[in-house]
Amino acid sequence: MPKREKKPREYRGVIDEIREQQLKTKDMSAKGKLAYFWDYYKVHTIVILLVLIFGGALIHDIVSAKDYCFSSIMMNASLLSGESMESAFAEYADLDTETYQCFIDTTTALSLHSYDQYGLATVQKIMAEMQTGDLDVLVYDSELFNNYAPTQMFLDLREVLSKDELARYREHLYYIDYAEILRAENAPDEELDASEGLAPYDEELVRQETELHRHPENMEDPMPVGIFLTESPFAEKSGSYNGLEPVFGITATSHRFDTSKKYLEFLWDESIDFSQMLNTDLF
Repeated sequence: MPKREKKPREYRGVIDEIREQQLKTKDMSAKGKLAYFWDYYKVHTIVILLVLIFGGALIHDIVSAKDYCFSSIMMNASLLSGESMESAFAEYADLDTETYQCFIDTTTALSLHSYDQYGLATVQKIMAEMQTGDLDVLVYDSELFNNYAPTQMFLDLREVLSKDELARYREHLYYIDYAEILRAENAPDEELDASEGLAPYDEELVRQETELHRHPENMEDPMPVGIFLTESPFAEKSGSYNGLEPVFGITATSHRFDTSKKYLEFLWDESIDFSQMLNTDLF
């Protein structure tokens, strides 16, 4: 009776590879097996460890993340400590920081005269936080405020502050002419000339344009959307906007009006020593 030919065993992928490695290391010492494993699998091991580390960190951040009870960006502030501002304001407003997060960003900068990846990322970050309703207050220097106020980024303060509260800041209100904004929205779009590039900073032009926003009597439909902080205890004691005119605005998508109003009150409180909220580590 003829012998039956033995069929070649089908390759079973990882199982066969494992068996092959077991045969190779069968007679090795424990130290030898470890060295063999490290030589052939160190890349795989490092990748797996990195995935576990970063994956664990991401899961931890998601699980431990707190919702905001207040969020603000103090754009282009100089030497201002965000942690000190957060701590002082949380205590001032009696915020529940055990359950929620009070976040005051004092490190972000933005310029209208340079277009780079950092500036683009900053604008995208602000837009994203506004879309989710996480951003309550923006403090811009007057040039930035002049640029963004017509985009209706900021709330009409008459919707948030009472007549008495608004009267307190009467001499410091920043206005836009809502009639002009409506006309601009209905006007045909103008094509931008990319060859013109970004305009250089002109301090006098910025000052002149900013001054226009102090005079509602010259506007058809004046709308208060900001408050100049130039003479506030915050600006005068901290000096963090030295040479610039900071303007306070509540974002159009904020829903924490009471806390935003409390922050405005905080910035104008004479009893607070804002000079103690500078980042002394930078000196």
